[in-house]
Amino acid sequence: MARGGMRPLMAILAGWICLLLCVPAQVLAQSCTQLPPHRSVPDGRSGCLAVVPVGRVPSDLGPAPGVMSGTQHVGAAMPGNGSYAEPRVLVVMIHGDRTGTLEQRHIDRWVEVGRTLQADDRRVLFIVRPGYRTPSGNSSGWANPRDDDYTAENVDRVAGALSSLRHTHRARHVVLVGHSGGAALAALVLGRHPGVADAALLLGCPCDVPPWRDHRNMQRGGGDRPWTSSLNPLSFVHGIPPGTPVLAATGSQDDNTLPRFQQRWVEAAASRGVRAQAEEVPGHDHGSILRWGGVPHRVQMLIDALPP
Repeated sequence: MARGGMRPLMAILAGWICLLLCVPAQVLAQSCTQLPPHRSVPDGRSGCLAVVPVGRVPSDLGPAPGVMSGTQHVGAAMPGNGSYAEPRVLVVMIHGDRTGTLEQRHIDRWVEVGRTLQADDRRVLFIVRPGYRTPSGNSSGWANPRDDDYTAENVDRVAGALSSLRHTHRARHVVLVGHSGGAALAALVLGRHPGVADAALLLGCPCDVPPWRDHRNMQRGGGDRPWTSSLNPLSFVHGIPPGTPVLAATGSQDDNTLPRFQQRWVEAAASRGVRAQAEEVPGHDHGSILRWGGVPHRVQMLIDALPP
């Protein structure tokens, strides 16, 4: 072939190579319906959420009833031959807002947090929020590129996944650890789906959404669109069972979710018998709160407050 005729072919090949190498990992990641059983959980709405286990996955776990995808049966792991060590507590971590995508570094950070929470009496998992695309798997549902997605459907999907995880792992208690938007979803699950979770650590929680959005809009010069799809956690405190232990912690240097937004939620919850407390963490901002050394101790406090 003449040299001139090779040029179009080389251009086509270069384009294909770029397409394969330049596409973000999130686009190439598998749907949760294609993941192994221990990496996916049914969400109760004919979909599933991707799961990242922290630590060893028991070797005798097999598929449980879940989502059907062709001939593949997708679900969370179920005890197999009776040697499964049932955890007393299942700790489930929920990430914050990231415009519908998570990079590997975000997942790695959560796995590091999860390792500090491991103990003999519990299992620790990280779930990918509805509609999010990540290198560890993509979850069913819809995520708003503008982050306005604390919707009723998404709260219900998370609650359905938590119920499936509790049943699958035969855990007596479920404790949530949420950050930012994940903390808002955790608070919404507590109030909208009583009993699905038993305790929660809310880190940097935008627990009163309308004034928080007003605050963020002012920070950004007034150009933000109003959030019209999201539920407000403060409006659901009446549904949280009295006696539920909850700790809301925000960094003293957090200029995003100011401590006053969690304080309003804690006061409203406590007035209804919820064992809710607020803590302002010195020296931390919105992002660094995930590296706060007090997280393992606060999770242990919540677990200690639960029945045997």
